[in-house]
Amino acid sequence: MLKSGFFIHKPYNLLTMIRNIIASLLLSILWTANMSCSDKDSDITSVFEIESTQLTKSLDNNATQITIPVNTTLNTNDWNVVSSVNWLFVSKKQDTNGASIIISAKANAGEKRETIIKVTSSVRNYSISITQYGPNDVIVESDYLVQPYGGKDSEHQPGQDITNTYDGKFAADGADPFHTPWGQSAHFPVILEYYFRGDTEIDYLIYYTRSGNGNFGKLRVYTTTNPDRSGYTLQGEYDFKEQNAPSKVSFSQGVKATGVKFEVLSGLGNFVSCDEMQFFKKNTDKTLDKQLLTVFTDVTCTALKTGVDEEAINALPAYFVRIAEALKNNSYDEWEKEFRIHEYEAYSNVEEWAEKLMTKKYSNLDNPTGISVNAGDEVIVLVGDTHGQDISLQCIWETGTDYVQTAASGDVYMLQPGVNKLMMKGQGQLFVMYNTDITSSSANPIKIHIPLGSGKVNGYFDLKKHRTDTKYSELLHKATHKYFCVRGEKIMFYFHRTKMLEYLPNNILSAINLWDNIIGWQQELMGIEDVRPSQVNNHMFAISPEGSYMWASDYQIAFVYTYLGNILLYDNVMAAEDNAWGPAHEIGHVHQEAINWPSSTESSNNLFSNYIIYRLGKYKSRGQGINYLAQTVYGDKKAWWNMGTSTHQNEDTEMHMRMNWQLWIYYERCKGNENKPVFWPQVFKIMRDKYGDIPESDPGKRQMAFVKAVCEAAQEDLTDFFETWGFFKEVNTQIEQYGTYNYLVTAQMIENTKSEISKYDKKAVPIQYIEDRIASDFPATDYRAREVGDVGYYIQFKNNIQITKPVSAAISGKTVSIANGDEAVAFEIRKGTDGKGALLYFANTFQFTVPQSIVVNGASLFAVQADGVRKLITQF
Repeated sequence: MLKSGFFIHKPYNLLTMIRNIIASLLLSILWTANMSCSDKDSDITSVFEIESTQLTKSLDNNATQITIPVNTTLNTNDWNVVSSVNWLFVSKKQDTNGASIIISAKANAGEKRETIIKVTSSVRNYSISITQYGPNDVIVESDYLVQPYGGKDSEHQPGQDITNTYDGKFAADGADPFHTPWGQSAHFPVILEYYFRGDTEIDYLIYYTRSGNGNFGKLRVYTTTNPDRSGYTLQGEYDFKEQNAPSKVSFSQGVKATGVKFEVLSGLGNFVSCDEMQFFKKNTDKTLDKQLLTVFTDVTCTALKTGVDEEAINALPAYFVRIAEALKNNSYDEWEKEFRIHEYEAYSNVEEWAEKLMTKKYSNLDNPTGISVNAGDEVIVLVGDTHGQDISLQCIWETGTDYVQTAASGDVYMLQPGVNKLMMKGQGQLFVMYNTDITSSSANPIKIHIPLGSGKVNGYFDLKKHRTDTKYSELLHKATHKYFCVRGEKIMFYFHRTKMLEYLPNNILSAINLWDNIIGWQQELMGIEDVRPSQVNNHMFAISPEGSYMWASDYQIAFVYTYLGNILLYDNVMAAEDNAWGPAHEIGHVHQEAINWPSSTESSNNLFSNYIIYRLGKYKSRGQGINYLAQTVYGDKKAWWNMGTSTHQNEDTEMHMRMNWQLWIYYERCKGNENKPVFWPQVFKIMRDKYGDIPESDPGKRQMAFVKAVCEAAQEDLTDFFETWGFFKEVNTQIEQYGTYNYLVTAQMIENTKSEISKYDKKAVPIQYIEDRIASDFPATDYRAREVGDVGYYIQFKNNIQITKPVSAAISGKTVSIANGDEAVAFEIRKGTDGKGALLYFANTFQFTVPQSIVVNGASLFAVQADGVRKLITQF
């Protein structure tokens, strides 16, 4: 028999038995004490410790790897770690950062599984409890889909009628949408009418776009309860803003409609399209939501109620038991928790503000979750109080055939308060879409929890929250997805993770601060400080395509991934002018609309590029010198629209870019505060407020409007300036620049514009001759060293330099050589001798040759003073 741990082999008397038991106990005590002393002695020279918080680990169902730090002075041969199951592998690691245990788990497609990992050493032993959960087993009560039984439309492309909008098939799955006839504008309003049995209440509807031409703009929604669908009642007027995202319409009171009718008043590209139109009745008896509130403080399941017991926890579905236990045991991994539980801020509507500010659309992907998913994943999303706002989840992946690039939009999943269970159609990273009027009292942060087991945490870096290069490096090195997101104040990088590890593995602050500044400086010129960030707060979204070079479009700007090292590292940006100029040029395309028209598209954005180069403080502005302007306008008799030689998209960008920059040099650098623009913000505001209804597609009207806006901002008459730049020449032609446009400038338009700007009593000084560069600024091999001229430097204008020297000229044929002309800003050839005759030619160099096409007989040569006074030099 077994007694007190000893086997009794033969009969003993009672006294002998007691003596032996006492002796054995004493020996046991002495042996234990000796071992305890031995342990104590070992601890003096050897250390082997694992923090208690690391002894319990919960893993989701994905294949994953975790690291447990070990504080030890032992060699790796002196301790061991063992797993007894075939789904979990363990190993030891020793490097300069110390010792650690690496635990790798296979994906779990079945039920929850548990095991104990044994860690042994000569100092002490540990047991690490591992629990890996299976796929989600949550049953979620959704709202009820109300299916139309029929419908009709007012027009459609053959094969793309209204039935395609309620067949349950999306374009992402290869299904055709509804679309008005191709190749022609829709006949607005376009009518879409849906038929219902009338016995089921409809509380709200969701319009799904096809993310392209035809996205709904303005519309009216009507309902009827009449059996014959007569007598429609207007439910409301809406503006879906032609956005690439679903839109929701909620009825203030549910209606048992027999018909729902849409009058679509506008659509993107003058088309109307619809991927799916879904109608819903709310489920007001969601038992799961109620059950969760017996355990958790709110439906996001991020904190337990005080005093909740095991019985209540274990009554939950297994998925939520796991969440409750992780919270109760404080075993919810902090890195996972940081990205899975978040309060998402409201961001403005990019379509609305692009129209108001006359820009391309900024991104609406302002709220990254840092969580990636695969196609077929089931994702649980726990949504708190939405304050009546519409929110959704969007999965962003890739597009392109010639080369791969990040998509600007993806599959969208509408979210409701409470438990949402989503089946992912494709892979990518998840972004919360929360776009609204951010000035609204209801635009409050929304708490969302995407629990363990739903997707995989990749993380992202947020400048406002994470702040340091050390934290950035930690997050980047933990990430595993193809792309890594960095959110600054004004820009977001969404770049290849491997390229970021290659180019800037440990530091991000200089890069994100630089590009936040660059965008901020461009926004300064636009004059939007009165609305940003109080009313509009979206980010620019920069991606790293695997082809092309650099470009800008709605929702994105792009820099090829092989070039990231040149534009992200501050020292590299400063090492080569193009590394700042190129990206600033592309960002300028986003901002240029208010001051742009066809013939200017590749130059009006260079106002921003030149300004960025200036603010960086190292390089000089770009563009050809004004002697070339004299040649093309006065020698070749060309106008603004066709001056010089077409270098890109039928535009002489090197010449054109100087015009806007001359206005900056004078009105900002000479007359204002060069680091706090005042003049150009006024030009932008006037163009937006007064002339925003003139489309870019009417270049003639836009050109004349720009003249008026500049003069109003300056409160001066700039007739001579725009005359010099070829604005006041009649045009009636077609031009090609990213499209075909009719370019019409009539004599009447010119007369009206000149008449309007003549109301300003003050005539502008000869700004058309101003330069911010001198030859000594450049190496002799730089074209600008030969083109910038000898006079007209901005200091002459700023200090109002007077001509005090006797200027003279030697003329040989048509070559003119000037002496003592350094106080002038230019030299003009005009008819007559009073300086008021017609301008024939000009130059800003001490020697120049008048083109053969210009007749100079009887004309005079003048030295032009900074204040516009012309001083006669000689007659021809």
